[in-house]
Amino acid sequence: MTIKISFNNINFSEDIYLPENNEKYIINIQDVLANLSSLNIVHNSKLLDETISTTLNFSKDKKDFLIFGTGGSNLGAKALINILQGNTKVNILFYDNIDPINFQNSIKKIDLNKAGIVIISKSGSTPETLCQFSSLIQIFEEKSSLEILYKNSLVITEDKPSPLANIAHVNNCTVINHEKDIGGRYSVFSSVGMVPSIIAGLDVKKIHLGAIEQIKKYRQDKHLKISQLFRYQNFKNKFTNSILMTYSDALYYFGKWYLQLWAESLGKENKGITPIHAVGTTDQHSQLQLYLDGPKDKFFTFITTNHINLGLQLNNKTMKDHKIDYLIDKTMGDLMQAEQQATIDTFKNNNFPFREIHLDKIDEFSIGQLMAFSMMEVVATCLYYEVNPFDQPAVEQGKKLTKEYLS
Repeated sequence: MTIKISFNNINFSEDIYLPENNEKYIINIQDVLANLSSLNIVHNSKLLDETISTTLNFSKDKKDFLIFGTGGSNLGAKALINILQGNTKVNILFYDNIDPINFQNSIKKIDLNKAGIVIISKSGSTPETLCQFSSLIQIFEEKSSLEILYKNSLVITEDKPSPLANIAHVNNCTVINHEKDIGGRYSVFSSVGMVPSIIAGLDVKKIHLGAIEQIKKYRQDKHLKISQLFRYQNFKNKFTNSILMTYSDALYYFGKWYLQLWAESLGKENKGITPIHAVGTTDQHSQLQLYLDGPKDKFFTFITTNHINLGLQLNNKTMKDHKIDYLIDKTMGDLMQAEQQATIDTFKNNNFPFREIHLDKIDEFSIGQLMAFSMMEVVATCLYYEVNPFDQPAVEQGKKLTKEYLS
């Protein structure tokens, strides 16, 4: 089983002008991807086994878990767990923001004495994450029960001196080292994505196997097509936006993960293509009018799956009595399938350039494939644009000012 990728209304031999030194770009891209730690980690089965053992031991006898982390320390795990669509074996709450009222109200509903706390920060100095953890330290200190909090805390951070690492080691928290050469938004296959996924009940070995399957195919250059199209589009195209439309709620947080991966990697030096995530069928009623009848400055990617005969059966008597004939003998999945296909055919018939990425089934293996593919595609696009895929220099000023305002 593999993800299937098809392009529509794009002629790659006519719609792009590749540079004369394109072969050098391809060699460089292949070399970078072949040595990318965030992908190569899926081959480290020993490390994964150790992560599984540590996590299962930590999570034993706990039913509620709080995941503290922001950006890449949160979105990847959230995307993986989301494929279960709420059917996790425990209650997992992700906290990626510091809205004070929502955070306060949310933790009031949790028996903190019995909850597992997972704190993730590569640098160990992320203000939002330290703020979240410190607020719990305050609560437990007031109750004179700090030993309970630290016993129930698992920290993922780099093996170096930092505020978070120091707190964890001084208080004997469970610690898993964050890989030094893997950046946050590329960390989904590391412990950052695996620990919450193990807690949720996912088969993380299948996630890695899916990634391995997709990585094997990267030399076929399929991941380069979008990179080349955006970078070398000819006068016919003026793509400034890349629309990702996911036709399953199981992929909702994949879309959010992809937005960060694309935007934070590519948007540099006045270069970039703006990513936008849309949800099928919801955004057919909110965005599709613009996409079909607005500026022709967008390339579209539809991620589809099979919905036929899935979900609840519709009430035939009601459908017949009220002459809703097209819904007789149908399930909710049948309607989803029809709307998914209708949108794709509308784009096809109206000559919109797009691609479809089809997953026969959304499970651990296919999400591993999809995320590995996405990482390779983003890195390749960055290298074609000649920007660093792995830094984010423009946000440093805001971080500095934040600390100044609090000083």
